[in-house]
Amino acid sequence: MQKQILTLTNTINELTTKVAILSARRTPAAVPVAPRGTLAPPQQRPKPPTTKKTTTTSTPTYAQVAEKQPLEFTEVWSKKKARKETILLKPYPTTDRLRIFSRKTAPNDRYEAANRAPHAVNKAITTHADIEHPPLNLANITATNNLVFMVAPQLLSTIYEPYLAILKEALNEFPITSSRVSQRWTHFIVNSIPTTATPETVRTEIKTNYPALRMGQTPRWLTSPERRQGKEASSMIVTFIGEMTKKSLGATSLAIFNRECTIAEYITFGPSTQCNKCQTYGHPTQCCTASNHTCAVCAQPHPTKDHPCAIGNGRAGHSCNHPPIRYANCLQPHKSTVRNCSTYVKITLGMHRNMAATTDTTMAV
Repeated sequence: MQKQILTLTNTINELTTKVAILSARRTPAAVPVAPRGTLAPPQQRPKPPTTKKTTTTSTPTYAQVAEKQPLEFTEVWSKKKARKETILLKPYPTTDRLRIFSRKTAPNDRYEAANRAPHAVNKAITTHADIEHPPLNLANITATNNLVFMVAPQLLSTIYEPYLAILKEALNEFPITSSRVSQRWTHFIVNSIPTTATPETVRTEIKTNYPALRMGQTPRWLTSPERRQGKEASSMIVTFIGEMTKKSLGATSLAIFNRECTIAEYITFGPSTQCNKCQTYGHPTQCCTASNHTCAVCAQPHPTKDHPCAIGNGRAGHSCNHPPIRYANCLQPHKSTVRNCSTYVKITLGMHRNMAATTDTTMAV
């Protein structure tokens, strides 16, 4: 009897436990209640599960891709490096191709002497068995009575050094005192030199005070004797052997005759040198003393680079070719750089007349 009672009791307990579990599953979750005076948040309902649609995608073909977007092909060419051409006649600087022979007396006819001298030298070069170098190309006689020979562009004048005795013997018709290779020179202007000094004494003074400086030639006065009259000091042009500048020289003055003589850069110019500031001839732009610029296109008082084009759609500056165009010197309708200008032609003709009697006579061999 007691066993039956225990069995029933266990069965009732199990049933009670299952009923409690089932009731807990069926009761909804407690919704939080908002306090009075506030709005309760909306109740979010659970979203139903969504089923993903599985779609099968196939890989597009090349034809389909080409229809949608045509393919662009770029041709790639391999660039070959340009082959450097071998220069057979590679020229040396003219200064390194000159051989200078100093002479005692000046010839009566410089043209004839400049013609006979190279023929005599080239005959000795071609007939002598020991000389394998080619003949000389040019010859001239300078205003200072020097006989100058120039070798071929691809040669140096130093190659004839071992054969100077043969060359001098060939020039026995022209008494030769010395021979040297042309060297690069640098010119400077030395100021405040006493006008009582002579070029020879100035050269001796510089060689004594500055033995490291090798002089290329005897100094000469910068101005004419008429312009030096009544002056205590003037300027000289001094020439040193070698390429140098005022900075590489390392000095701004030279001590000559117990005074400091300042050094200035030497600027080469002549009657045909045109100034880019005032557009006149006879001096470079660095030495111009004009207060205002003169336009090379219209002759107005403004720099050439600021020249305005009258049309408006053209290029301004020196490249402008629209009117008004005028040259300040001759007042003709052309730019200042035109070489058939009457002013420039007159200057060059005068230079040629002066050079006919004093300049070097050069002719081909």
